[in-house]
Amino acid sequence: MAKWNYKKDIDYNAIDIEKIKENYFLLHLLAIASFIEITSETYTENLSEYYKDNTEVVQWLNDDWQKEEVQHGKALKTYIEHVWPQFPWQKAYERFLELYKPLCNIDEFQQTKALEMLARMIVETGTSTMYRTLEAYAKSLDEPILEHLSHNIYKDEVNHYSYFDHYFKYYNQSEKLGRKERFKVIMRRLKKINTEDIKIGYQSLHETEYNDTLKLISYEALQKELHRLTKKYYPYTMGIKMTMQPLNLNKTFETAITPIIRSAVKVLEYR
Repeated sequence: MAKWNYKKDIDYNAIDIEKIKENYFLLHLLAIASFIEITSETYTENLSEYYKDNTEVVQWLNDDWQKEEVQHGKALKTYIEHVWPQFPWQKAYERFLELYKPLCNIDEFQQTKALEMLARMIVETGTSTMYRTLEAYAKSLDEPILEHLSHNIYKDEVNHYSYFDHYFKYYNQSEKLGRKERFKVIMRRLKKINTEDIKIGYQSLHETEYNDTLKLISYEALQKELHRLTKKYYPYTMGIKMTMQPLNLNKTFETAITPIIRSAVKVLEYR
């Protein structure tokens, strides 16, 4: 897949600022996403330590995954700086790190290397569908720059999913995990996605002093807007397919389990 550069390939100066500068929900959403993405160096350190006996995995994590994830955060930050230059991004991010870093430790990983790769696939399912949702939302706002940026990030996240899928299959050749065990990990990981990250991201925004020209919306209002957004634009078919792929089901079982997966995938909604 062709690489893109957040400085060269995104025309931030072409943003119609007047059209979106009063959209404080969008500011909150992009700020929280930027905080999480740009903190990928911490995730990479932990994953590299966990897979340190596999040079290929460590090299991909450090040379590709980390750099692309951090670029996502930098791109979102740059977008925010163009539309809301008075927003104290650095100050809010420093507070986010204080709250978030203690939760990022290797003890939270799955018990086996294959299961951790599977968990990462579910995380990438969440991020790729979230940016696909953001892409659709940007289109509804008639904001082509954010639409283009979201599309680029979405494609990266799908590509990351494919790599984690590849390494899951590699490790599972020896671990031979059954569908029941895989299903349990998928369901547990789905339940952990989004809610905690959003709460911490919102708290870091709430505890940062804003310029008087910016409006800090309530957490309840943020949740309400997220629910409205995902209900209208969330790509359920894509989310269900990506979630079910590691189970490797035949058509009969796939049809039977789809309603369960669809219900579970609802937690991937940003709400």
